[in-house]
Amino acid sequence: MTLTPRTNLIIHMKSSKNERQLRKYGHIVYFNRKDRWLSLYIDTEKLDEVLTQLSRLKYVLDVEVSPYQTLERHYES
Repeated sequence: MTLTPRTNLIIHMKSSKNERQLRKYGHIVYFNRKDRWLSLYIDTEKLDEVLTQLSRLKYVLDVEVSPYQTLERHYES
């Protein structure tokens, strides 16, 4: 079993009604109805393609790539 590298996207929407339509782009991990944003995991190799498709949608306000992969993971005490 091989693990595919995945990237987390944070998507801000105009309305929470459109959450179901974003399921075809990836796996929704968390959805906040009050603040109208969701966390979506996609394959890293499809990142550029999905970003352009999401930015064209009328109900999407903003798409951010999660900064987790750029954070330093080695801590010193």
